[in-house]
Amino acid sequence: MKRILYGAALLVCGLGVAASPASAKLYELGATPDAVTAACPTNCFVVTRTTALQVRSGSIKYPTTVPRTGRIVAFTLQLGSLSDKQIHFFNSTYGGTSRVQLTVLRGKPKRVFEVVAQTGIFKVQPFFGTTVQFPLKTSLSVKKGDVVALSVPTWVPALAVNLPQENGWRASRPDQCNQFLLQTAQLMIGNEAAYKCLYQTARVTYTATLISTPVAPKPPPKKK
Repeated sequence: MKRILYGAALLVCGLGVAASPASAKLYELGATPDAVTAACPTNCFVVTRTTALQVRSGSIKYPTTVPRTGRIVAFTLQLGSLSDKQIHFFNSTYGGTSRVQLTVLRGKPKRVFEVVAQTGIFKVQPFFGTTVQFPLKTSLSVKKGDVVALSVPTWVPALAVNLPQENGWRASRPDQCNQFLLQTAQLMIGNEAAYKCLYQTARVTYTATLISTPVAPKPPPKKK
């Protein structure tokens, strides 16, 4: 009889644990319902030597805004397919092979953003023509309200063009918005830059995977 009672007690405890799931959530920052395709090899536009922040994707403003405090664990790029001649041109013009960093920004007045977290550099040329996800060996801590951008020290074919007017991204360029050779990418934590250059009818084709910090459930109210 004692064994039966003990078994029932353990079963009830187990059910109690299972009924209280953790409240962490998974988000894909920058994902939108409508699909777009990165340019290249035809009509080939690329992002060069800057930090790119998507500020509008259709009806969604700042689509990579962090909704809850947590950690970025991966990011995804949709990359255009290029000919060997195009790759050689971009490599020789913009300082080397295609490379990117994922960058977490915290906003300040007058469209100034500060780098608060950043990955290492990823070489992406082997993945041209694909959609590739990069898991992070060290996840990035983010706070609610931060935004996630893509830093490009050289160039990257991660740009969809000729979209409706309600699409646009900003670059960490204080002025000279058509001087694509200038190095304005934010490549160090603590760096601040003004995002004064807006490029409409285009999207930077990246997303970031966020796991929010779990919040312990509130205990039930005590019976009086």
